[in-house]
Amino acid sequence: MNHYSNKIILLFLLSLFLTIIQFGCTYFQTEPQLSYSKDKVKEIDHVVKTIYNNGQFSGIVLISVKGEVVYKSAVGYANLKDSIPNTCDAKFRIASFTKPFTSMLILQLVEDGVIKLDGKLIEYLPEFTVTSGDKITIRQLLTHRAGITGHPRISNLIDIEQQYYTRRDFLELVMQYDLIYEPGKGREYSNFGYGLLALLIEKVTGKSYDEVMFEKICEPAGMTNTLSDITEMPIEKRAIGYTHDYFTGMEEASYLDMSFCLGAGQLLSTAEDLYLFDQALYTDNLLSEKSKDLFFNVCGWRKTKYNFGSGSKRITCNNLEGSMNGFQSHTQRIEKDTVLIVVLRNIKEAVYENEIAVKWANAIASPILSILYNEDYELTKISGAFTIFKTLIESDLKQAKSKFNEIEKQQDKYYIDKSEFQFFYEELKKKNMDIKADEFQNFIRKI
Repeated sequence: MNHYSNKIILLFLLSLFLTIIQFGCTYFQTEPQLSYSKDKVKEIDHVVKTIYNNGQFSGIVLISVKGEVVYKSAVGYANLKDSIPNTCDAKFRIASFTKPFTSMLILQLVEDGVIKLDGKLIEYLPEFTVTSGDKITIRQLLTHRAGITGHPRISNLIDIEQQYYTRRDFLELVMQYDLIYEPGKGREYSNFGYGLLALLIEKVTGKSYDEVMFEKICEPAGMTNTLSDITEMPIEKRAIGYTHDYFTGMEEASYLDMSFCLGAGQLLSTAEDLYLFDQALYTDNLLSEKSKDLFFNVCGWRKTKYNFGSGSKRITCNNLEGSMNGFQSHTQRIEKDTVLIVVLRNIKEAVYENEIAVKWANAIASPILSILYNEDYELTKISGAFTIFKTLIESDLKQAKSKFNEIEKQQDKYYIDKSEFQFFYEELKKKNMDIKADEFQNFIRKI
């Protein structure tokens, strides 16, 4: 082997060593350190107000540090038609944040000796007669490993979620779908699985879900504004959910009968009540230490590594997103610093996968984390593609060109994403607005 080959091998080994060191430093990096002071509240408020003024958010933000609420703000409208603003005590649908409540009730019933975590579902709910359903355990339902179908597989979901279901109707609905795998042999996120847990809770206690929740969670935690949403019942200070349609703007979200969401997403709550829930988890009023370990690491408000800031920092937190027609809940709980961030919103995009005009709640949560932990961040900008699209359909090509020139000079406020231009071009074609579509395509060629 010649000298040149030895040098190549040495350089390769050195490069490999440096890569391993860099990976190790990244992997084992220390947790970000809290750097909160009261002067940061103004900066947090600036983040919330900016995203609201951009038309990208409507809802409530609550932050607590070391157990004290340091920021609470409501922006936007709970009812657009009647010009009723959101308030900090407005009740929002919290969607999948209902699941931690269901998980907690199950763990409490396990502690009480009423059910067994590895007991079979049919021991407590013998009416469930799906093939191989006799193999399903409570633990498998909690961890989405029971083989119960997930909603994306349901072809007529929009139709069936608008119907009212008695408890018996709901059970029969779930039993219409075969298991998608043998219990314990796979994992699929299933709202129906949590619906079965709610039915189990009512069956073994002889009480309604809300009665059990009030006795075992709300009362001990001091929560007075958390309850099941009943679609047709008037409920004081309940916010309305809205969908942002790219062509027509804000519209009431499509109808959803909350009886369909049993155990998985039927709850209304306030930011303040979710704060009280968080605080109670630092005590033994709700769960024993053993059950808290299960709740935070297996089947409740699970721990995860959350990316935030412009440098993609990661922090260990209990992070949970909930989303449904017109609503989204976003919660982050950093146990080591007793920090809680709650973001509840009542507007969503018409196209679920997108976040072009209206941004998801993490557009607020990530900057807030950056402020609390002294990291660099960038505020969410406004979509240039949507702004030009909106100008074009509301006015004419001349105004759209003028708006485009304006946007090019305000790169601190707007961003340009060519794929978004292409998306809106296709949306115009779908609406048979061919002239507008051809005009819009000119912008795509220009950028």
